[in-house]
Formats: sequence, C-alpha cells, structure tokens
Amino acid sequence: MLRQRLFTAALLLVGQQVVAAPVIAAPAASAQQITLKLKNGDTLKGVLVPDESTEAVTILLHPVLGRLRIPATALIPQPPAKPWKLSVSGGLSANNTDDDLSAGGTFQLDTSYSEGADKVALKGRATYEVSRDQGETASTTDTNEGNGELRYTRRLGSRLNAYAATNFNYDTLNTIGTDVFVGSAGLGYDLIKNKTTTLNVSLGPSFQQIWGGPGCEADPVCGQAFAAGTARAELEWKPSSLASITVTNSYTGAYVNGIATNNTFSVALKIFPMGNQRLFTSLNGQTIYNELQSPTINNSVSMQLGVKLD
Repeated sequence: MLRQRLFTAALLLVGQQVVAAPVIAAPAASAQQITLKLKNGDTLKGVLVPDESTEAVTILLHPVLGRLRIPATALIPQPPAKPWKLSVSGGLSANNTDDDLSAGGTFQLDTSYSEGADKVALKGRATYEVSRDQGETASTTDTNEGNGELRYTRRLGSRLNAYAATNFNYDTLNTIGTDVFVGSAGLGYDLIKNKTTTLNVSLGPSFQQIWGGPGCEADPVCGQAFAAGTARAELEWKPSSLASITVTNSYTGAYVNGIATNNTFSVALKIFPMGNQRLFTSLNGQTIYNELQSPTINNSVSMQLGVKLD
C-alpha cells in the first residue's frame, strides 16, 4: 500500500513538471523547512536548497521523494510583494547607582519602495543619553549621535545594478568633525542571490565632507570637501522565519594626505519570536573609524523592540 501511494504521488508530481531525484540522506536539522502548494492541490514539505533555488525554480529535499526540482509554473502563485516596506524600532535605558542617574534612548527607521527595476531605500538611526552624577545640579549629554542613508538602486540585469547614495553621520561630542557627508554613485553586483541570502557589493566614485566641532576652525581639513572612492558590501541572511541577520561594511577613501579612511561596519540581528515577521527584537552594533575626525573611533551597541508595518 505504501509503495502504491508513493508511486501515485510521483505520477502527480511529474504531471506538474516536478522532477524527483533518488532519495538522499536526511539534511541537517538546522536547514530551513518549507511548505509548497502545487496547482493540482498537493502539498510538499521539505528542506529548501537556497544556493540552487531561483525565482524560476525551487530545489526541495523531500524526506521520501528525495531531491525535487519544482518550476514556478507548478506552484500556486504567491500574492505580489507590497511595494512599501517599513520597520521601526526603539529602546530605552535608565540607571541609578548611588544617586548617579543616567537615561537614554535609541530609535531606528528602515523603509523602502520598489517598483519594477527601481528601488529607493531610507535608513536612519538616532541615540541620545544624558547623565547626572551625585552632587551635580545639571545633567550632561553623554551620547548624541546618529546616521542616515538614502539609496537609489536600478536593476540592470538579474544581478547587475546601478546606484546613487548619500550618507550622513553625526556625533555632537566630537571635537573635530561632528558631521560627515558622503555622496557616491556607481555599479553593484549580487554575488549571492537566492530566497534566503543576498550578498551585494558596489563600487563607485564619491566625495566626502566633514564639518563642526570646537576644533574645526583650527583643523586644515575640517570644513572642506574631497574627492573619494566608496566600496560597500551588504549581506542579508534569513535562515528561518524566526531570525534575520544584516551585515554591512562601507569604506570611503578620501584623497587627502594620501588616502584618509572612513569605514563603517554595522550588524543587526533580528529575532521574530512569533514567527510572523511582524514583532521583533533586535541587537544592533556599529563601529565607525574615520581618520579625519577626532576621536577617530566610535562604537555603539543597542537592544531594541520593533515592528514591521508593511
């Protein structure tokens, strides 16, 4: 009876242009389990092979039928993706030790709009913290910093794209260079592009300007704009419906005193405890190294609660 059921299922799959390979060993437990619905009413559950899956075909490891190659034409069409995507998150902190008070907050915004081959993305982050030590009557600002990025991308092929971007970063506690602006344009390429992982690298000419701070007037570089080059890499990985990881590194070399380095590395881990891609907690870290600022290094870490509104 079991053999007859398997044979019948295989015939139905072939009728839907689904090709089965010999049964292989069970995949690792950490692999992503998915469920696919076919137009003939059948349902398939198995492990996705993201490195070989594309928009036109899905490679599935079935526990009984083995390796399946499922064309998109055999699947029930998914609803079109919404053009707008928006997520907001924030966190608060407070501390009271021996009458030393400190409190702060952080806010983050990530939104994008896609239509056809065009995509516009806006990201922003702001952090503010104040403190008052025992015996003091006035509060002092310990942290007042943030950054924003506006990026336009046009797809030129399945993996090639053109971009134009502006980046702004501020830290009001810097003595030289409280504000930094970088504008760039160039080409990008998706080294990895599948249903769970995207790795995009881009490169192009740019310009950079820094200004602000009590030591800016005495600094020969502060307040000026310089030609530069910018290289950027961004990895987005969604191992399951419960988590996603985004890692970004952006390097700008300004042509001043040789080449002055401005590098920003950031990582964001999002956990979706309900598995619905709505409510999430996130751990965010960022490191900035800019030779033209003083101090040259800025590190920040935050834990936030957020919601996706798209």
